[in-house]
Amino acid sequence: MPITAAQIESNGWVLRLTLTGTPGSFASYALDPGGTPRLALTSAHPGFVKSAGTAVAGSYARAFVGTKPLRKPVNPASPTVAVIDETDLGGGSIRVRIALSTWIYATDTGITLSAAAGWRTGETAQAGISVSNGSTLAAPIPIMRWVLPNYDVTTGTFRLSLIVGSHHPVGFEPVAGVKFTATDGTNVKTVWTTALGTDSTYGDNLRCYTATIDPATATALTAGLLRCDAEVYPWLGAMRPTDTAGTKSMATLASDGLNTAAASPFVIGYDPAGSRYSNAFVYVDPAGTATASVTMVATTLAGARAVPQASRANSVSVAVQAGYLANRTLAAANGGAAVTRSVDGLQIVLAPATHAGIGSTNVTFGTQSAEIPILLMGDPADANPRANCIIQTGATPNLRAARMRLRNLMVQTGTTSLFASSTSTFWLDGVEVRGKAGLETNTAIALSSAAPAAGKSNLSITNCRIWRTGWAISAANLKNKLMRATQHSRAGYGSVMVKNRFIPKAEDPTVTGQQYTYQMVSDVADIGSLEDVVLAYNDGRYSDGVFLQTRTVAAATAGTTWPSYRRHLILNNLVERIGNTQSNLANYGEDESCTMSYIVHEGNSFVGDRFNAYYSDPFPTTVADTNSQYNEAFAIRLANNFHDRQPSKQDDFLDNQTATLRGTADGYRPQMIYAWGPHYGVGYEGNFEAGRTTSLTIAQHEYFGLRSVGADIIRDPQFVNDLSITGPGGAAAPGGGDYTPGPASPLKGRVLRGNSDRDVFGAARVSGGAAGAIEAPGTAPTALSPDGGRSSQTAAGTLVGLMLPLAPANGRSGHAAMVTALGWSAVVSPMGGTLADRAATTITGLGLSLTPAGARNAQAATSPSLGVSSVLAPASSLLGSMASIGAVDPVGGGVALVPDISAMQLLPAPALLLPDGALAALHTLFVRADPRTLFVK
Repeated sequence: MPITAAQIESNGWVLRLTLTGTPGSFASYALDPGGTPRLALTSAHPGFVKSAGTAVAGSYARAFVGTKPLRKPVNPASPTVAVIDETDLGGGSIRVRIALSTWIYATDTGITLSAAAGWRTGETAQAGISVSNGSTLAAPIPIMRWVLPNYDVTTGTFRLSLIVGSHHPVGFEPVAGVKFTATDGTNVKTVWTTALGTDSTYGDNLRCYTATIDPATATALTAGLLRCDAEVYPWLGAMRPTDTAGTKSMATLASDGLNTAAASPFVIGYDPAGSRYSNAFVYVDPAGTATASVTMVATTLAGARAVPQASRANSVSVAVQAGYLANRTLAAANGGAAVTRSVDGLQIVLAPATHAGIGSTNVTFGTQSAEIPILLMGDPADANPRANCIIQTGATPNLRAARMRLRNLMVQTGTTSLFASSTSTFWLDGVEVRGKAGLETNTAIALSSAAPAAGKSNLSITNCRIWRTGWAISAANLKNKLMRATQHSRAGYGSVMVKNRFIPKAEDPTVTGQQYTYQMVSDVADIGSLEDVVLAYNDGRYSDGVFLQTRTVAAATAGTTWPSYRRHLILNNLVERIGNTQSNLANYGEDESCTMSYIVHEGNSFVGDRFNAYYSDPFPTTVADTNSQYNEAFAIRLANNFHDRQPSKQDDFLDNQTATLRGTADGYRPQMIYAWGPHYGVGYEGNFEAGRTTSLTIAQHEYFGLRSVGADIIRDPQFVNDLSITGPGGAAAPGGGDYTPGPASPLKGRVLRGNSDRDVFGAARVSGGAAGAIEAPGTAPTALSPDGGRSSQTAAGTLVGLMLPLAPANGRSGHAAMVTALGWSAVVSPMGGTLADRAATTITGLGLSLTPAGARNAQAATSPSLGVSSVLAPASSLLGSMASIGAVDPVGGGVALVPDISAMQLLPAPALLLPDGALAALHTLFVRADPRTLFVK
């Protein structure tokens, strides 16, 4: 009874098979996707591979499997009983629809199917079955966001940092590489990075793609605004640039850094001589004068301090007026026009004192901060300017200054705002915001601003502490682009929110009632602020309300069927629910009509009740609604997460609202099939759902994904110290638990790949690691640093343990640039030796790299390995399934492995030994019946 035809349906996740035979039932199919998959498919897709420190066009080999036969959307005879989706075509032929483990794109080619004996009762094995690709699903593009604020000033080398997520990481690398450029409109500097790095600008060790630009080397860049761009090269799919026009236009650079869209340039002010932006200082002392004078402005901070106390500016507004009187002019540069009466980069330094408001002086019309914001900062000579240099809200004169950066000081809020609407953009940098004594709960807006122009942002928050104030950051005219390394006791807010910490009520007793933890920007008309939303590495413990308040883009704006959620990266967040609340941690699709697409939801721990996501569960109010409403959900990656509950509401066999509106006993809605991909676990892998809530008999997934456990029963995740609402303490639990998986935790052994090589607290992610935001100890081996030797990792990194392959003497690296090896491993640095793993290299493989004293890096992509011995894969680390490969190894001309490892399983197997000079290139599928079989070039 052979398969006579095979096709991928237009939705990209259903395999339609035609075969000779008679109709069966669910019991007729033994696909075993989590064990020995009996329907295995491969394909190829264009993408990129690493080559000599860059990314070049290549082919991405994919492996995926059939998981489960579909059911029919409705069974009128018995609405709660599932019926298999088989069709009798007559003439002894039937058709069946099978869910796949991952999404297939219109641009996948060469799809072939192998069917093992017994995949259906009585079926024999078949190989090499050609599968026609009817998918209309577009391949995903990378999700990306700049993670540093725009319009900083540099006198020399500066950093560019971009956080990136993809649907198809290889090992623990989201993409093959990122190319950064910086230009003054004429000259261009280019730096490539092909590995994740660490941005420690705010001491948070953020893992992202990062590079430094030296504008003074070779052909030097010109002082003024510099345009910086990135091109992101994914393993699968098309390159995504920040410069979509490809022209590197400088015409509107003075405002382009405020763009809300991710595909926008990063802008920095370059001032190598310190004479364009950096040479104007005013010292503000409450004991000074309210009469502005040009003599208040000095070219150095020491000079500004030297102004006699009685002649100093007594307020911020007087200082800005003094800047006006200084009559600075910025010469035209880098495509920008000359700026007269410039206060760009004016540094206003607050003396240690309490400053009552920003003053009462209206600054003269014509003052401009057209390129770089005014810097308002606490006195750097003070031991603790964030505690001692205090500016309070009060009168709001017209500063005539569009841009303001506040750094290293305290803002005390009250009943009014700190600035008037003439100041339209803000950057809070190292600022403590809290209420005045007695006004800690007042909800007055701390920063008042004019509404930003369409498609523009007007706020960034970095390294701040915002607490003991009723101000919840968001306001009608504030649109936050970046919130990073900030502690907050009320809702965080922005388009990219990374490395933040939620302050519990025990630390901030002025906060009462349930609080949102994070909110997306609330502007449904601004597609740029609501796509490529990034929520990553946040410590959201002590949450007693909604963790993430989601926002949709209007359907007409997004070009989707319904209001749209598109390209969200929810990565490595630790969330703990406490208190007696029924609020969901987040909603995507519940009680709303929406289109959800191209989302990456990975490596999170959502402890305590529900994360309701990727539903098709709109809220009908009429009989017509019950027959027409539906949601869409496609191209979603949900991987490596812990959820206490991640339910799936789809067609709802017996939806109570529908039944009530119809006045009948049935509530089924057969049109509710367009979010069934997530319902069948398509794109899901490595997840663990504990089910420690009620109602486990409803809202179940049909299949929860490879290497995953769904909530069919309650399971103990065995955390080190669970202080959430679902832990032993229940609603009385105080929060602040330790959600590290214990030694026997069932979360371990589920992760094979991901979008970050670090967990929420910086520990190394490893193959075979734990689902959730925290890697399990013991999963990553201990790093060895010999007596007197240097760290085997860079100073800014976290020791990640025994990593990388053994390379035979004089042989090639067993871990070539494009190959992902999987298993447990170690780096050994000999006494006095140099780094075995240089800074630009991300270790994602298995094995052990030995580098003798004085030897070069054994892991460099283009250098020979000078170590000893061979590539070892220990017992239980073999990949049970791997696709044929199509990318060329740029080092040795062999075949390099770039697998889609969503279908790979960890199987017990003996150790492998590759002899001297062998290249770790694997062909076809491992023979599961005999895992000792290995093919090498």
